Amino acid sequence: MKAVTHQSAKPSHYNKGAEHYDEFNEEKSKAINEFIESILKKYKAKSVVDLTCGTGSQVFWLAKRGFEIIGSDINTKMLQVAKNKALDKKLNLKFIKGDMRAAQLGEFDAAITIFNAVGHLTKDDFEKAMRNIHSNLKPNGLYIFDIFNLDYLLHANNITKLTIDWQEITGNTKIRDIQYSTIDEAGTLASYTTHYEQRGSSKPKITKSSQTLQVYTAGQLKDMLHRSGFKVVRQCDVDGSRLSKNKTERILMIAKKV
Repeated sequence: MKAVTHQSAKPSHYNKGAEHYDEFNEEKSKAINEFIESILKKYKAKSVVDLTCGTGSQVFWLAKRGFEIIGSDINTKMLQVAKNKALDKKLNLKFIKGDMRAAQLGEFDAAITIFNAVGHLTKDDFEKAMRNIHSNLKPNGLYIFDIFNLDYLLHANNITKLTIDWQEITGNTKIRDIQYSTIDEAGTLASYTTHYEQRGSSKPKITKSSQTLQVYTAGQLKDMLHRSGFKVVRQCDVDGSRLSKNKTERILMIAKKV
């Protein structure tokens, strides 16, 4: 198989998926949102910046529960969906276009980048983002993020468990995504998607796309955080359960600025 090269995603990466992103992902966010809320409360964090907010799942969840939160994302269309949702809900929330590698938004008790968002960066760019996030935090501030577990994806046939077949019907529109993935020893996760969209009885529109993510082992993440001025306080599954090298699909990292 030809080697796959991973590059940091461009701001336009999520343009095509922005409109229907919530339909496929919102329900899956509940467990991680609940756990993030519990961690923030445990460490008495009140102000939070979401530097990869997308359409705002974590922003809306935490705002509803009394946290002071700002959302930032590199993708304009995702931000517009978030802003429209805030208007519909009559919520006064701030959403700012920004790159997690460079955005300077203030000093917060905690920063989050959720749902494999950091995987869209190369290793070098992720460390650049870590250093920038460090500068957006107050002393002892928390950085919380999740990413696929490389050890898990390389073990046995676990990569096949990422195969998806999603369908959503909204009004007279039927949307379906079918995706399979590959993984290599360097942690390059490549995913190939066929997207179907059909309005009423019209002929379905079919598009094909691919993307790559950089994924890591728990040990690699710990080393990177240490180099960037953080101390890891916990590594676990996204629902807070114990981390298992070959059984945990996604790692949730909780680190403290030092």
